[in-house]
Amino acid sequence: MRKREGKPTSLNPAWWIAYGVLCGLGAAGIILLLASPRRGEPVRLLPAPTRLATDTEPVVEIVPTPSATSVPTAAFPLDINTATAKELDQLPGIGPTLAQSIVAYRQVHGSFTAIEQIQNVPDIGPITFEAIKPFITLGEE
Repeated sequence: MRKREGKPTSLNPAWWIAYGVLCGLGAAGIILLLASPRRGEPVRLLPAPTRLATDTEPVVEIVPTPSATSVPTAAFPLDINTATAKELDQLPGIGPTLAQSIVAYRQVHGSFTAIEQIQNVPDIGPITFEAIKPFITLGEE
């Protein structure tokens, strides 16, 4: 401590705040260093903590109900010439709008003669085609 006019003075409160922040950052760094996995070791995820039901709280069991879109109704591979929009919607990367576009394209242009022709449908490019290729077929295959 420094003396000014015979009285000891304390440090400015800003110095104490800065010191506390530095100590906190140092402690966080040590905790992070100890908690991080070693090189080559897989990261293990812990389940999220849940509240335990007490005797006074009623226990409510939530049973998920299957929705119409989550239950598969199509057998793969799908015949793209006869599949409905609902069946086409189950292909990877194909949503309800794109499935309806495939059906509309088929109605206007007729049946597909090769599975590659599905790329003629607007918004179906090479990436989408590669994703759905294992799941589609023409009826005669």
